[in-house]
Amino acid sequence: MSSPRRTFCLSQSYAKEHCFTPSIMKVPRRPTAGFSLIELLTVIAILGILAAIIIPTVGKARETAQRAVDANNLRELGKAALIYAADNRDALPNPQQTSRQVSGSNERYWQWFGQLARYGGINDPTLLVSKLDTAVDQTALPLLVLDPAVSTPPTLETEFTSLGTTSFNVVAGLRLSDKATTPLAFTRGLSTDGTWSEAGASEDDPNRGVYGETGGHIVFLGGNVEFYSSIENSLISNTGRPTSNLRQAVPNRTNGTGAVQILGQDSSNGVASSNGTNALAGP
Repeated sequence: MSSPRRTFCLSQSYAKEHCFTPSIMKVPRRPTAGFSLIELLTVIAILGILAAIIIPTVGKARETAQRAVDANNLRELGKAALIYAADNRDALPNPQQTSRQVSGSNERYWQWFGQLARYGGINDPTLLVSKLDTAVDQTALPLLVLDPAVSTPPTLETEFTSLGTTSFNVVAGLRLSDKATTPLAFTRGLSTDGTWSEAGASEDDPNRGVYGETGGHIVFLGGNVEFYSSIENSLISNTGRPTSNLRQAVPNRTNGTGAVQILGQDSSNGVASSNGTNALAGP
């Protein structure tokens, strides 16, 4: 069997005419496929739809997670108030109790938190402010409620009272013997009709609900924390009947230093005020 015949290319001119040279062989190229304008617009539209679905979902998930943190902080505040009472003849923080007052503010609202920091152990302002609260400058939070540089008398940090408000309203003058269904503290912005307020002059208005009109938390004297979109007829009044007005859900003690008062910086809502709003008789 004879071997294949080989062609020897002796010169460049001869090679061009007679020799097979792969390196100079021209291979036809296929045209590169690309997106048409319609396909590109379709992709952009799909991405826009996905963004519209995903972004609100992520925001909602973050809000829900932060509300869970706030509920836990409110629960800790309630526990601290009960610890306070155990060392104070069963009386929870009460700014009218002069023997336990702190310096730095004459407003009973701030006094309540000062007493809790001094005797109940809640001395961290971050536990009192929700990250969702637009009425509080989150960058201005001090490290402590009480000024560590002043011990006699215990004094509120100026930066703390300068916040203008916390995320919670509180009830002063309660006793451990009061009903377990008695509200002890709750998310700021609650109105007398049982809803949380969305209205306000601006986003930093303390009369606005911390979560807008979505709702808020209440921690009760029994220690449980509940979230309500509305408290319409969900609370037990001081006469034993359902009520939507938190002022009717606390003991109707209005005289002397043992008076029950609701403290908050959102007085326009009619439930609380900086120096105390009295309870009302239930229905």
